[in-house]
Amino acid sequence: MRTVLFAIFPFLITFSSFGQGNLRQQLIKNWKKTDISAIDGSPYYDDETANLDFDLNFFSSDSVYLFNNSRLTPLRYRLTADSLLVLSGLRLKIREISDIRLVVESLESEGFDFKMTYTPKPLFDLTYTPEAYRAKNGEVVFTAIHGKLEPQFVHKTMSPVDYIFEQFGFPEYRKGGFVVRFVVTAKGELTGIRVVASSNDRFNDKLVNAVLKTKGMWKPAEFKGEKVATEVEYDYNLGYNDRNLTSEVDSVSYSKMYLDYGLQFISTGAYRNAATYLKKAIDFNPLNVEAYFKHAEVSFALRRKDEGCESLSYLLLLEQKKAEPLYEKHCK
Repeated sequence: MRTVLFAIFPFLITFSSFGQGNLRQQLIKNWKKTDISAIDGSPYYDDETANLDFDLNFFSSDSVYLFNNSRLTPLRYRLTADSLLVLSGLRLKIREISDIRLVVESLESEGFDFKMTYTPKPLFDLTYTPEAYRAKNGEVVFTAIHGKLEPQFVHKTMSPVDYIFEQFGFPEYRKGGFVVRFVVTAKGELTGIRVVASSNDRFNDKLVNAVLKTKGMWKPAEFKGEKVATEVEYDYNLGYNDRNLTSEVDSVSYSKMYLDYGLQFISTGAYRNAATYLKKAIDFNPLNVEAYFKHAEVSFALRRKDEGCESLSYLLLLEQKKAEPLYEKHCK
């Protein structure tokens, strides 16, 4: 889902009972995404979806900033006569809008199933207290907090971490570790660039110069409606800390791999093989919701009622609403 959402550019939003003029005025705010779930309220457990930013700053009647992964993208949007807003085929429907809350849903007919809840950024900022210090020039500098308080990097395709690394040009055949820290001022300027940790001092100047190449590409962070200076830190661990691959396993990746195998076997009708691999997917990641649904499906096809009901019971524990009627049908 995350990849699809990143690719969205023209918005299509449905505005049911709202007048377009009034709705436009209510939309023009800086909205911070505070929750994402399936439309029926079922939670997502994969980190890519759950941690998606997708903040929206409607700053005029036809323009919006999309902020995600520390990157700011200016987009155009329009409201059609039937109260829709089109984003690369994605249609969103406003279920609720007020001075303190915005709720939008995808239309399931488009093949997506998510609901996002937003809060105006100034109100969201009342929920936490960032660390801060006073610089030599007297300016208060806040410590950036990803997902809450951070400067915005204006680039069409790259996050600031990726852009700086590309400009860094560190040799691919070498290993190294570097931590760079700098301040984006309340005017969006760069200051205080320094490498605070390095495995090879000979490359420090190259990293500083890479950060300098982002000059003019930043918008300052905002806190409680005011532009503020923030200190940012990026850690580039370029194979410097070797991992023992024999003792550490990326269980989430393995779970996805076995789920893919299971889906392939389902497509060919090999349900017994599919059940085996779907069970492996669940064993590696007990939060893999899709694996539970598919395991229940093939279990009932194989007339293994107990195994199917066991998978559905776990889905109920994971608060998956779509599992409720299936459990009622097959297991009661």
